[in-house]
Amino acid sequence: MVGDSRKITPLQWASIWKDSIFIFFIAFISVVAVLYIFAKSLLILLFVTALLFILLDPLVIWLSRSLSHGMAVLLALVGFLGILVMLMSMIFRTIIPDLAGFIREFPAFIIHFDSSMVVNLLPAEFTEYGNQVLRDAVVFAVNLVKESVIPLIRTFSGVAEMIAIPFLTFYLLKDGRKITSSIADFLPPLQVKRFAAFFGDVNIVLGGYIRGQMLISVFSGCAVYLGMYILGLPYAHVLALVSALSEFVPVIGSVVATVPGTLVGLSYSPLLAFKVLLFYIILLKINHNVIYPKVVGKAIKVHPIFIMVTILLFGHLFGVTGMLFAVPSVAVGRVWLIHLLDKSNTLQE
Repeated sequence: MVGDSRKITPLQWASIWKDSIFIFFIAFISVVAVLYIFAKSLLILLFVTALLFILLDPLVIWLSRSLSHGMAVLLALVGFLGILVMLMSMIFRTIIPDLAGFIREFPAFIIHFDSSMVVNLLPAEFTEYGNQVLRDAVVFAVNLVKESVIPLIRTFSGVAEMIAIPFLTFYLLKDGRKITSSIADFLPPLQVKRFAAFFGDVNIVLGGYIRGQMLISVFSGCAVYLGMYILGLPYAHVLALVSALSEFVPVIGSVVATVPGTLVGLSYSPLLAFKVLLFYIILLKINHNVIYPKVVGKAIKVHPIFIMVTILLFGHLFGVTGMLFAVPSVAVGRVWLIHLLDKSNTLQE
């Protein structure tokens, strides 16, 4: 582990530049950048495959206790794809049409906001600024749905992708450890040990983050749908999907997700808007004070301020898509830095 002394001498910095994990990480980032620029669909395909592996590998290990490894992989993958097909069917039948209707009626929501009693009591400059903030928030929410759901739908809609993703995931789950073992035969034993520890920690961090974030997203989506349905608000499916996806952009996303629902409520009455806003505040408190620290905070172990700065930076550089990848990138970067500093401290010893 990392020693007490954090100061790195120039000699140690020189050794870091030659470190195998450092070289691998820089090469990996370079490959991802090239794919993002020139082959975004292929990058999404590989990302979805890696995501399925991280999600399903613990289930496969558990099923392998009572089934053969191949049967456990097949059962886990078929079950997950069955659930995915049902979700995509629901998105096509309900959420996408509702999203189109919500976008069409968005100007009407702004008009109701402008004519509300609270807004009329405010200075004109503040009202104009508030309108712009609301427009930006709703645009962010809509773009969040478009840039996360639609690329996945396009990825799975192609014939080649429909075959490639389950095929790659199946063999990665079935023979992934054999593949890594065969690659390890070409490396020195010391490097094999270091890479095994590095990838093991990355798998733990990413797995914990993704599973925890999906739990929060499912909880938020279901809670918002039930809450909006009970309150009698239209577009409950859209608002639920926005809340579920926004949880992948910590703090910023969940706050912005309150705006569309509150605007819809305000188009009916200020009292309903207050009830909707109160519901979102309670949900926000439950997620970020109770659930998030237990299921996500333990996995990434990154200070919230650093997370906020990274989200804003990734959003500025890569848009909404970058904000979705900000936290896992920071978490993996933290693991990489820890292993790098471990290497430098062993040189000091």
